[in-house]
Amino acid sequence: ISVGIAMYPEDGGDADSLLRCADMAMYQAKTEGGQRYRFYRAEMNAQAQERSQLETDLRVALRDGGLALHYQPQMQGHALHGVEALLRWPHPQLGAISPLRVVALAEECGLLPALTQWVLHEACRQLADWRARGVAVPRVSVNFQASSLLDSGLPERLMAALATHGLQPADLTVEITETVMLAPDPAVLATARAVRERGIALSLDDFGTGYSSLGALHCLPINELKLDKSFVQDIETSATARALTSAVLHIARGLGLPVVAEGVETPAQQRFLREHGCAVLQGYLLSQPLPAGALEAWLLHAARQARERRDQWVDAWFAPPSHSPSAPTP
Repeated sequence: ISVGIAMYPEDGGDADSLLRCADMAMYQAKTEGGQRYRFYRAEMNAQAQERSQLETDLRVALRDGGLALHYQPQMQGHALHGVEALLRWPHPQLGAISPLRVVALAEECGLLPALTQWVLHEACRQLADWRARGVAVPRVSVNFQASSLLDSGLPERLMAALATHGLQPADLTVEITETVMLAPDPAVLATARAVRERGIALSLDDFGTGYSSLGALHCLPINELKLDKSFVQDIETSATARALTSAVLHIARGLGLPVVAEGVETPAQQRFLREHGCAVLQGYLLSQPLPAGALEAWLLHAARQARERRDQWVDAWFAPPSHSPSAPTP
C-alpha cells in the first residue's frame, strides 16, 4: 500500500484541495517504491506540475518526431554481430532526458505501448534503409518492458512491423530482462515462446543481476545471454566479479548460448572476456551509441582498419624470408 496524507487546514481548506494534495503525496510514495506513506509538502506541487508538463512534451515528441534512436555496435572480433537500438529524447528546454526516466514516465501515463511501437518501427525502418543502401548491419536489437510480454498480441505486432519494412524475423532481436522472463505469470512465458516460434531471437538482458533460477533457465525460449555491465566493470579489481563472469560464460557454453558482454570499457576487460570465451562485446571501448549516420561512418572506418590489418598479414605471410649475407640460399 502507498499512502498520501494531506492535513487540514495547512494543505487545503476544502475536500478537493485536500484530495489533490493527498494524491500528490501518494504519487511520491509510489515513486519511492511503494509500501510507505508520505505527507504532502509544498514542493510536491511543483514536481507534479513538472511531471505534467513533461508528459505533455512526451506526447508532442511522439507525435512530431522529437525522439531519436542511437545504435551501439556489438562486435564479434572485427565483425559486426549486430546493433542495439537505444532511445534518446533531446528535450528542447531540458536537454537529454534519461531513457529510464522516459520509459517510467511513459508507463505511468499510459504511453508505453505507443512508445514501444515507435521504437520498434523506427529500428526496423532504419535497418531496412541500411539494407537498401548496402550498409551491412546483420540485425537490430530492441528492448521491451515487462508489460509488453503480458500482451498476447506482441508476436503479431512484431511480425507486422517486420513485414511493413520488408525485413525477416532473423533481422530482429527482442531484449528482455531476466526478471521479466522468470516472472510467475504464465502469460509472459507463453508470449516469449510465441515470439521465438516466429523466428525472432530473444536475448536475456542484464543476466546475473536478477533472481535467476538455473533450474528454469534451460526452459526459457532464449537465443543469447547478455552479461550485465556491473560484472564487466569490476573484472579488473574484483576476484568475485571475475569468478562470477567465468561462471556465467561456463553456464552459457553448457547451454549452447552465445553471450554478449555489455559495458566493455578497457582493454583489460576485453582481454579477460575473450580469453574466457565471450565472443561478442559491446561498450565504449568499441563505440558509444551513435546516430544512424555516425554509425555508418564508424562502420566504414572499422572496415578500412580491418582491410589494413588483413593486408599487413598477407604481406607478412608472403614476404621472402630474411637471410644474413653469409647464409647460403636454400
